[in-house]
Amino acid sequence: MEKTFKRKARQDGVETREAILAAAEAEFSEKGFALASAREICRRAKVNSALMNRYFGSKEALYRIVAKRLFGDLGAPLARLADGVKDEKSWRAAVSEWVDDMLFMTLPTEKAQKLCAGLFRHEVTSPTKFHAEFKESFGRPVYEGLKKLLAMKVKDDEQLDLWASSIWAQVSVYALADVKWHDSFRPKGIDNRAWAEKVRDHICDGIFASTAGEKLTL
Repeated sequence: MEKTFKRKARQDGVETREAILAAAEAEFSEKGFALASAREICRRAKVNSALMNRYFGSKEALYRIVAKRLFGDLGAPLARLADGVKDEKSWRAAVSEWVDDMLFMTLPTEKAQKLCAGLFRHEVTSPTKFHAEFKESFGRPVYEGLKKLLAMKVKDDEQLDLWASSIWAQVSVYALADVKWHDSFRPKGIDNRAWAEKVRDHICDGIFASTAGEKLTL
């Protein structure tokens, strides 16, 4: 009987912790760290503040966990794309995947991506004290992952920096823009996913045309 009780308690603890994390992801993504309310997180998760403090200690600690979870889940694969390049075809596929994933993060129809984009937008426009940490742990590895891909074709350092920064700027502006802005500038009759694919192809066509004839260096 005692073992059954402990097993149930552990299961309840996991479910409670996940409920708080899910509520915090939504709250931080929608409002940013400064305006997010610990009370509202508890209301969304249907727990009391004592439980939130028990599992996470503070709003600051919860925010760090949420940010690392959202950014890490989406960013880590992008940072490693160059590792799978073997030839021209796989290089083009990797570049397309990097651009596509960064644009995909902004689509309001995808929950995890939407949460990540919202948190990214708030962190860039209203940086928290964790900004430098997130930049080093998420932003820089993803950016360097892009540069590593481009460096396989672009040999001049200045051109490499120009390409990387311009591509980063193009995809970041979608993440920083509010959904209503997306709707305002997207052509009528085309949904978010289809438009993101067109933007991806437009960006990648420019990369591939500019680097055509350049030898791929692995």
